[in-house]
Amino acid sequence: MKYLLFTLYLFTLSGFLTAQEKITEADFQNYIDKNVEYCDKVFGTFVTKGEKQVILLNLGAEYPDHKLVAAIFQSDWKDFDYKPDEFLKGKTICIKGKLVLYKGKPEIIVKNPKQIEIK
Repeated sequence: MKYLLFTLYLFTLSGFLTAQEKITEADFQNYIDKNVEYCDKVFGTFVTKGEKQVILLNLGAEYPDHKLVAAIFQSDWKDFDYKPDEFLKGKTICIKGKLVLYKGKPEIIVKNPKQIEIK
């Protein structure tokens, strides 16, 4: 019985790990609210002002022409051993997570550094 439960657990986990599809800008509208992987260069970064700050990574082009934003909320900064707004600028990265629209622009919210792979 334990073997069967363990096998089902591994099967479920492997399905979750492979559920993210690598997409391009042309695919954005087809993958809203789905887990995806998107790779591009970080052209610009910005840290919002105020009580609850957010790091915004503009992928694909400088703001306001960026293709996608990766948002990292201040409550999650503690999990990074680097400053994402400084360290990632100019690097090509892959972001994994749920693709959402925020004010009409594609965005992925990054909760931990494992969602970011530096190429």
